[in-house]
Amino acid sequence: MFVVDPDPQFTHAVKVKVPVDGGFKEQSFKATYRVIPTDEMAAFDLSDGVGSANFLRRALVSMDELVDANKEPLPYNDVLRDQLLLNPYVRRALAQTYFDAVAPARSGN
Repeated sequence: MFVVDPDPQFTHAVKVKVPVDGGFKEQSFKATYRVIPTDEMAAFDLSDGVGSANFLRRALVSMDELVDANKEPLPYNDVLRDQLLLNPYVRRALAQTYFDAVAPARSGN
């Protein structure tokens, strides 16, 4: 049986490769996304930073497990979301997590 949901949403862990001297350090947080219908996807140019940020603004519902430099929890809001979307490795990780969830690669690819 397939459940028809008019506003499908899902939460996944987002793994971010944060650049450090000589390599990367993996950090993670949770993001809740809404599934964007395919006809709406055409409005977003995912080949550039502005288009991909606009797409993620539409797809993101919330982000959790975010802390500041002092390890104090940060509440999710639009300002924090937009600040994080300016960061190329965060934006890439968010997009990768979304697309891996809604259209996972076939086995053997």
